[in-house]
Amino acid sequence: MRLHLARGYACLICALLLPVAAWAGAYPFIDGKNIPGEFGPAALLAEQRFETGFGDDTSGDQWGWGSELNRLYVTNDATYLYLGLTGNLENNGNSIVIFFDVDEGATGANTLYTKDFGVPVQDQPRFFFGDSDAGHPGFDNIQFDAGFAANYAMGWSGGSPLGSQTRSYYLVNWITLDPNDFGVDHTNQVAGMITAGDFDAAGSPGELGDFLATATLGILGGADNSGVDGVEGWNQDPNDPNDLCPKLAVNDPNSALTGFELAIPLSLLGVGEGDSVCLFTIVSSSDGWLSNQLLPPGATETDFCNIGNGGGGVTLRDFNAVSGNQYACYTIAPPTGCPNPGAAGEYCSGDIDGSGDCTVGLSDLAALLGGYGHCPGEPGYVPAADLTNDGDPCIKLSDLAALLGQYGNNCN
Repeated sequence: MRLHLARGYACLICALLLPVAAWAGAYPFIDGKNIPGEFGPAALLAEQRFETGFGDDTSGDQWGWGSELNRLYVTNDATYLYLGLTGNLENNGNSIVIFFDVDEGATGANTLYTKDFGVPVQDQPRFFFGDSDAGHPGFDNIQFDAGFAANYAMGWSGGSPLGSQTRSYYLVNWITLDPNDFGVDHTNQVAGMITAGDFDAAGSPGELGDFLATATLGILGGADNSGVDGVEGWNQDPNDPNDLCPKLAVNDPNSALTGFELAIPLSLLGVGEGDSVCLFTIVSSSDGWLSNQLLPPGATETDFCNIGNGGGGVTLRDFNAVSGNQYACYTIAPPTGCPNPGAAGEYCSGDIDGSGDCTVGLSDLAALLGGYGHCPGEPGYVPAADLTNDGDPCIKLSDLAALLGQYGNNCN
């Protein structure tokens, strides 16, 4: 051990004076940060291939102007389906929309209609039905890939209802879709508001604010809109009349670490262990102008236009015309970890003594102190003691502070 025991106790006193680090347990902490690290590579479901046609955020603050989707991560526990989306969403009403197929196309809408004889379905968010007068039909008459029929849609739009120019706010809509083609009996509920950069703005981690909320659905959400990495933006070459669409991404979508994290109750989706959930994700404008930022994206194209113009003025309505599947499926896995990992804020990632008793106590503290100051490959290193998930795997003061913040917790 690098530190003498007396010095270790001194660090204990120091740690009590430090702010406690965010939880980094078996399941993602809903704050929009370090999404690839929290979910892990096994949870990666889809990755972007194209530069964004909706602008690249280079500001580095929460009030960004670009919109892009880099990667989609999915995992679950006994209660929630967790989603991690790396990227940005502009504060101009742009939206991210996720469609869910929960029964492998058996029910739900394969062709989606959001208008009834040209009239928008009542109470739907504007990004859903678009603006016909402006030539933006939104999702009306969209045909999904064969085999995908959406039962639900979840969308959140970027803006600032309080007028702030320093924070981003996202209003979350949950839409139950009419299961019949040509049906327009969709129902929309507003689940609440995410405040970017402030994961406990509503009082507890991941809880949605009640601004404009119409229902309590149990959805958790957190966002960090400050990332500048991932795919870059596309600008048409004025000297090339054939340069109509964004090209393949010129940098690595894996470089994006921040974005949106959500936890959706499995009961809301009506699924359980062994069931398949298929997802399709896209960025839209406030009035239904669809972008080229799809997850999953096209499989073989070397460029891909915003769907709102399709290149040459053609509007794409049928995703069967795009190579590959514009959806990816995830099977609900048997839950692992503690049975109640987030109950009443009692996080138990500090249960590192190998007992699996889902409590954080003296034996866990002893295990961490036994590995304190050690790094991977060194004798005495305790991998589970790297609690802060901050990219530095060595066991250090911030890990000790995280465990002390959980000391006495019981997640059974």
